[in-house]
Amino acid sequence: MIYSFALFVVPWLDHFEVARSQVMVAILAFQVVTGLMSPMLGRLMDQFFMRRMVITGAVSMGLGLALLSQATQFWQVILVYSTLLPVGMLLCGTLASQTMVSKWFTGNRGLAIGLSAMGTSIGGLIIPIMVIELIARHEWQGALLILSVVSTVILVPLNLLVLRFEPPVPNHRSGTGRFVNSRTLTTQEILTSKAFWIPVLALIPINAAFGGVQFNLGAYMADLGHDQSLAAKLIAVTSLMMITGKLFFGAMGDRIDHRKLYWIMAALLVVALFFYQGSPGKADLILAAGIQGFATGGVMPMMGIMYSARFGTLSFGRVLGYVNLVLMLGSFGSIFSGWVFDSTQSYDVAFWIFMALILPGMIIMFFLPPPDTERNMSATERV
Repeated sequence: MIYSFALFVVPWLDHFEVARSQVMVAILAFQVVTGLMSPMLGRLMDQFFMRRMVITGAVSMGLGLALLSQATQFWQVILVYSTLLPVGMLLCGTLASQTMVSKWFTGNRGLAIGLSAMGTSIGGLIIPIMVIELIARHEWQGALLILSVVSTVILVPLNLLVLRFEPPVPNHRSGTGRFVNSRTLTTQEILTSKAFWIPVLALIPINAAFGGVQFNLGAYMADLGHDQSLAAKLIAVTSLMMITGKLFFGAMGDRIDHRKLYWIMAALLVVALFFYQGSPGKADLILAAGIQGFATGGVMPMMGIMYSARFGTLSFGRVLGYVNLVLMLGSFGSIFSGWVFDSTQSYDVAFWIFMALILPGMIIMFFLPPPDTERNMSATERV
């Protein structure tokens, strides 16, 4: 749904005879609906057993991919990307995994979140290579149908087997000896906190830049005269380096000031965008993809670390749901890049604008409260 989207763009452009910016409406709708549904489903994750929710997500994803394979008009693609696939993304994706891991781990939570977040990058490393081969052999329709069957057959039984136990009841103190929230926070407490707004506002331009590059990568390679196999390889390079980035930022999140880690991540992404602009050769593209992967690999573990450290775990699903709701503002990146290309026949203006937008995020992160400042939100926790 994320890493392989770019590989379907070129076949869809030819098959449905739509503009590039119109194709990006599908992924924009997906991101917007995912953001809108996140608070509700995040709250449910704090209240109900995760097993049934994850299974529902797996079934939704499989059914959505199957319906995509039968699309005869592009509005049908947009419909699936704004209904079934967001449910699959939320209930069988990072919101669910980070919620579970945050509830299960206290000591070395950052490393645990980083390790769990590797799943998406491993998928990004393997799936695009499979997809490009499936499209070559079975067209895009056959590729989606095969992905639907395989994902359902693997994910449903595997999650039924693994997710048999509830996480332990959290203690008043974390593994580091610091207090964590021992009650469910209200929406007002969450949304009036600087600790909520500063990280998510700083992450919006990073999310926009990632989408602006990632979802247009297949078309961008065609513009530069490369075949789609190079796009698949660049996605694989990005995913491989995201694994390294997730391990690094996850492990360091338990030891280093979160603001410094964000600044490293943001600065590296600016460097990657610089290498993408112009008419880069294969070496520059591979370097850009690698730097981008390492930098954006830190987004998911840093989200989990920053928010669990400041809000505790009992309300983590709800907090992360609201984060995803606000973070969807960064979903403009994909369609903005497509619109810039349709207008200028180049992505350069989009890349420079993304670089400029990242700088304010680096400034506001200076004001992020330390974990202890807003983690102790009740008199009970100070006893």
